[in-house]
Formats: sequence, C-alpha cells, structure tokens
Amino acid sequence: MKHRLLSITLALLILGSLFTPVVWAATETDTPAENSSQALEISPPVVNLTGSPGETVKTQISIRDVANVPLVVTGQVNDFVAAGEDGTPKLLLDEGEESPYSMKSWFGPLETLNLQPKKIENLTVTINIPADAAPGGYYSTIRFTATAPGLEGNGVALSASLGALILMQVKGDAKESLSVAQFSTIDSNGKSAWLFESIPVNFMLRTKNEGTLHEQPVGQAIIKDMFGNVVGLVNINLERKNVLPGSIRRFEAPLDKAVLGDRMLFGRYTADLTVTYGTSGKKVTSSLSFWVIPWKLILIIIVVLVGGFFLVRFGLRRYNDYILSKSPRRRR
Repeated sequence: MKHRLLSITLALLILGSLFTPVVWAATETDTPAENSSQALEISPPVVNLTGSPGETVKTQISIRDVANVPLVVTGQVNDFVAAGEDGTPKLLLDEGEESPYSMKSWFGPLETLNLQPKKIENLTVTINIPADAAPGGYYSTIRFTATAPGLEGNGVALSASLGALILMQVKGDAKESLSVAQFSTIDSNGKSAWLFESIPVNFMLRTKNEGTLHEQPVGQAIIKDMFGNVVGLVNINLERKNVLPGSIRRFEAPLDKAVLGDRMLFGRYTADLTVTYGTSGKKVTSSLSFWVIPWKLILIIIVVLVGGFFLVRFGLRRYNDYILSKSPRRRR
C-alpha cells in the first residue's frame, strides 16, 4: 500500500511539472554598402518624385569621383522590376523585356560629366510626363559608367555601373490595394514554425501590391500571452521600404530582448498584426498564434524525475527486503 501511494505521489509531481506555469529567469537603410574599389559614388541611390500628366519634373543626382584619376561619366536609362521578394531590382536590359510601368522614354538627354578626383558634380535629370499618362507609379533606373578620358568609345570601364532608382508617382486616381499574402513565425532557416524553445521568435510578413502605385507598408504586431496580457510590440518596415505594383515583398522582424527586456516567454501567445499603407492610411490585418516551450529542458526534467522515481522505488524495495530479512519471524 505504501509503495502504491508513493508511486501515485511521484506521478502527480511529474504531471504537475508539465502543466504548472513557470517563470524563467532572463539571463538589430536601404543604403548600398560602400566599396573602396568602386570609382563612383552617387547620392541619393533612390529618388522619389511626384508629377502631374503633361508636367516636366527635374531632379539632381550627385556623383563623386572616388578614384585618383579624372573620369568621364555617362548615364543610361533602363526600366526595372522587382527580382524577388527581398526588394532587389532586376534591370530590363534586353529589347524584348518590357515593364508595364516603364518611363524610359520620358527622360531627356543625360549630360556627360567630366569628374576630377574626389570632386562632386551634380547631374540634372529632366523627366517629361506625357499628357496621357495614367495615374500611378512608374519606374526606371539611371546607370552610370565611368571611363578614363580618351577611352569613352572603347568600352573600357574602370568600375561596375552604379544605378540610381527613379520612382515616379503620377498624380490622379491611382489604384491603391495591398494585401497580406502571408503572416507567420519562422525558424532560423526561414521556414514557417509554430513551436519555439526560447526567444528570439522571428515574424515574417509577405505583402502583395495589387494596385498601380508603389506602397510603403508599415506594420505593428501586438503580442499577447494566453491570459490576454500584452507582452510586447513588434514593428515591421520602419525603414519604409517600397513594394512595387504587381509584386510581393517579404519583411522580417524579431521578438527578442530588445522588445521584451529581461522577460522570457512560456506558453501560448498570439500576434495581432495591423498594416497601414496608402495616401489615405488604409489598413489590413492578420493574426497568428505560436508556442514558446523549452521542451528539451522539460524532457530532461521528465527523464530525471522518472529515473528518480524508479530509483527510489528500487531502493524502497531493497530496503523492505532487508528489513524483512532481519525480522525474527522471517528467521523462524
């Protein structure tokens, strides 16, 4: 009877360790990296412009010669589209490649610049918006190539081409429509996951631009525990990166110590996301749930408790056998 009572008590302790709440002690611009081997620097790398149909828009791009020799700089206009979900632009260099948001033909002639070492020159860019241009976004890039004086016609470049992205918004009743293609938590390999051993918990948002204008969605996820208490806020795309029309862009943001401080997580959590975009502040929402359970640690505790249970049980049995062997009645 004592053995059975001891077995039941240890079993309840093991179950209690699994379901009792536990408090665990708490014990990172879209600016290209500078490369000293490049012969040119340009600023800004991304130019956002707005104009009306029939209007001529002008802007300036600063170009600096970082080489130790004079350079002749020429520019060429190409269209671009989104190459993938990370926002990398894909230049459309072949004649057969076309973009529905092309404005390559809108540019005026680009001046050839003669740069002196370490000097900065400003290039004026003129864009003539057609009178019949539909409202919405249009996209091109100006690629700058530097050559030594006297070698312009030989195609000998001293550095790879550098590009300035031009994003034009033509005023009018453009379609603004953004949706959440996916909102999930992901593991260290970038794959969707719902169970984590500890922080950080990484959130991934894929937004799809179904409109005709580039958008800069900004999101915030409210993280709540199983009791509805807010434990943290995760901000997404505070840098205001663009999502081009007809493309999907992926954003990631961590729930880590920068958000939680010294608090550690245990149990089930929910994340309620609100994404704001557009000139009128439109909103889209999404929600998910995830678990934070240090299952490896719990598994070790279970193994230790179970092992201890059988060890104690074995010890008690040996002890009882010993007592019985010393009993006078047993000796008879």
